[in-house]
Amino acid sequence: MKNSALRWPPYLLLGLLPIIAAVLYTAGQRYDAAMVNFTLQKASAETIQLPDDIEGYKKAGRPRQFTKDNLYEYNDGHAEYFIAKGFKDLTVYDYAKTGTQAEALVEIYDMDKPIQAFAVLTDEAPKGASAALLGTMGYTLSRGVMFFAGRYYIKIITFNDAVPAVKMAAAVEKSIGAKAEPFTLFERFPKFGKVVSTQFIKENYRGLDFVHDALEREYDLDGEKVSICLIPQPEKTLAAYLNFFKTTGTKYTVVDKGGRQLYKIDDKYEGQWQLIPMEDTLIGVFGKLSDDKIMEIIARK
Repeated sequence: MKNSALRWPPYLLLGLLPIIAAVLYTAGQRYDAAMVNFTLQKASAETIQLPDDIEGYKKAGRPRQFTKDNLYEYNDGHAEYFIAKGFKDLTVYDYAKTGTQAEALVEIYDMDKPIQAFAVLTDEAPKGASAALLGTMGYTLSRGVMFFAGRYYIKIITFNDAVPAVKMAAAVEKSIGAKAEPFTLFERFPKFGKVVSTQFIKENYRGLDFVHDALEREYDLDGEKVSICLIPQPEKTLAAYLNFFKTTGTKYTVVDKGGRQLYKIDDKYEGQWQLIPMEDTLIGVFGKLSDDKIMEIIARK
């Protein structure tokens, strides 16, 4: 039995060639612009151009780039910490004298927001680190320096004492071009007592999943520990707190203090603490404070 499959005449096949070419061309125009431009799109930290030479130390090789997907390759065991703090990307530069191995590493972490860069700096700084006039805030290390400027957290690690880490840091800061300004939020903190620590908590402040981006400072007031917390979105967060108090049966009273409503909470977990709604900030007070100290917090602009 002969094969009955349809056979196209040669002249028809030749006639279809222009049509096939047109279809292929049209399909070829349906591309993903992001994929096509991938090689042209640089992660934010990589767009920073550091000097080729700093005090006689030259760039060695190409900078290494890391994102959330592969940060573990460079910082295994600590990658999740950075990602939880808002990490976007990391660029690492090697510097060395001519003909030598790398003698300094420059790590530039893009943390997306200045307050998140600040959070990493304060978490990473070792106990007893000396303050340095770098960026918005910085420290000198036994081998290197660390600081933040704008949304960038920068760490410079040196492998011998001859490397001028501070001068290198100054050159890096200048290249970044991020304006180093103090946080206006810091001005909200009272100036009493001795500051023990300042930290930023990105999520789940004191175990509450509706409190984010909290800036907390702990004080020592004549041996008494007091914590002052600054929380953004005061109206939204206060409403969430009040709903939480209602659903958990947490008791509170509202009093007038200097023309402000002050919420006094009797919490079985935190003890007695207070919430003070301001125009731009919700202030939490954990610990015993006199009325004069409370008024000092309320009066700060």
